[in-house]
Amino acid sequence: MINGIIYGISVFVGIIAGIGVTIGVDCFKEKKQNINDKKNLSFEIKCNLSKIEKWLELINELRNYVNSDRINQFSGYFNLSSAIFSTTNKLLQDGRIYRVLSYDSIEKIQENGTYLSLAGENMLHNQITQHKQAVWNGYMNVKQLASNDIDFWDKALKKCKDNFMDILKELE
Repeated sequence: MINGIIYGISVFVGIIAGIGVTIGVDCFKEKKQNINDKKNLSFEIKCNLSKIEKWLELINELRNYVNSDRINQFSGYFNLSSAIFSTTNKLLQDGRIYRVLSYDSIEKIQENGTYLSLAGENMLHNQITQHKQAVWNGYMNVKQLASNDIDFWDKALKKCKDNFMDILKELE
């Protein structure tokens, strides 16, 4: 009978120990996953920042073409949809983004996703095409309208850059 009680207690202690080990391993995995998520998100944002720098240079080039009345010679392409949001999207879908970023940073990522998307890319290229077409059709005021659009995109890209910089500070 004493052997049965000792056996029962040892089984109970073994189950408790197994549960403790499982919880410990899960906590360790979750902590490691959070570190990897932050590292991947930082890498993604740094890649996007380098792309934004190139697009800002291209915006200045476009501005120079407009100012010299040669917009129809501009052949640059803004591939805004090439911005990387795979880690961000995965974290959003899993709901883990709330462990990694604050509400303000999540809002900034969503704002950036508005401009750095296929829709933003199409909007920008449609504007450039319309301005080129207006020059070919001999319309006046093309320079002013094109400059307004360029100023909008310059501000939007700089805002995206600032948003990403703020998020990077939070991640570090």
